[in-house]
Amino acid sequence: MNDTYPYPLLGAVSQLYSDQKRSYDDVYVLACQHLLEPQVKMFELISTFGIPKENIHIFGKIYSTSNEIVSELTRDNFKVSKPTFDPSVSFDVQHAENCKHELRMFLSSIKNPSKIIILDDGGELLKAVNDSFDSMPKNVPIVGIEQTSSGFRKLEHSTLHFPIFNVARSAVKLIKESPLIAEFGCNRIIDTVAQYAISEPRILVVGLGPIGSNVLSILADKNYFTAGYDIAHYDQSELIDLIKKDNISIVIGATGQSILNESQLQEIKMILDHDLYLISMSSADREFPAPYIRKNGVHSAEIHADVVWDSLVLINNGFPITFKGKRYESTPQEIERTIGLLYGSTLEAIIADMSDAVGFIEVPLKVVEVLEK
Repeated sequence: MNDTYPYPLLGAVSQLYSDQKRSYDDVYVLACQHLLEPQVKMFELISTFGIPKENIHIFGKIYSTSNEIVSELTRDNFKVSKPTFDPSVSFDVQHAENCKHELRMFLSSIKNPSKIIILDDGGELLKAVNDSFDSMPKNVPIVGIEQTSSGFRKLEHSTLHFPIFNVARSAVKLIKESPLIAEFGCNRIIDTVAQYAISEPRILVVGLGPIGSNVLSILADKNYFTAGYDIAHYDQSELIDLIKKDNISIVIGATGQSILNESQLQEIKMILDHDLYLISMSSADREFPAPYIRKNGVHSAEIHADVVWDSLVLINNGFPITFKGKRYESTPQEIERTIGLLYGSTLEAIIADMSDAVGFIEVPLKVVEVLEK
């Protein structure tokens, strides 16, 4: 493990709960997370707080998993699994099945739990737990933690049977993290422009939430031609007209949902006389019809390879450009606040009696106050 960065914010969160540190041998954690270095530090601290490593079950997402990290967590006696991936099927479909499988395996392996904590990124694991709530161990408290806005949106209209800490909508995450992720993604977008020698790129950002609006601003400040399209007002036929009218060469999806379907891609291929580069800045491979492009295009088996289909180039296999399979995808300093929100929510979930809580709840104020400094 890399110990060169001291993680001062995580240390401050630990201090908040230092008087509650003891053995929690009957508490279990099932976590779906990006398997990167900062997350490793979080799992180590959770174990140090008192949950045995063998009680912490972790699985990653194929596009945001470092093989090096998987090996190290396994050697360190955490329960770790890495999913496979079929390029002919969308990530979301496969991930939903994987979450159900991992939940079944987890439940078959635990013994006499006093509490179960579900730590999720994207909401699919929490959905699997909620959908099968009647099959969960009886009279055992379950506490969830959700990291992403897409996960929050997936669950917000569901009838939830247990409490979920809403890290996704914490002001610390939205205000502090979004500009950093956008800056990091823009650096990789600029690398893509250089890699493909795109002359005078003309960029369309679709989706102007916290990430998309920051991406648009950063690229405009770097003197690229940029246009933005707000998902709240867009129509897909209008989007094609905009691509044609502005002679767009790069489309950046930041909506968290599909923005172009298969027939629309075929239409775009017919009307453009130059290459069009498709880049995701959201989650999974859902901004563009990635399986369809993979089927028709040329690509390698490498999960982060680009896919070329005539004049269309799907960057990073359709997965978020912020993930390339590295041990670090951003610096620990940039992501530590978000990790701190997850870590603090986990410690609160361990110690608190939450038997009367249900649905989304706020991250503990004392954790937020430490991380805002």
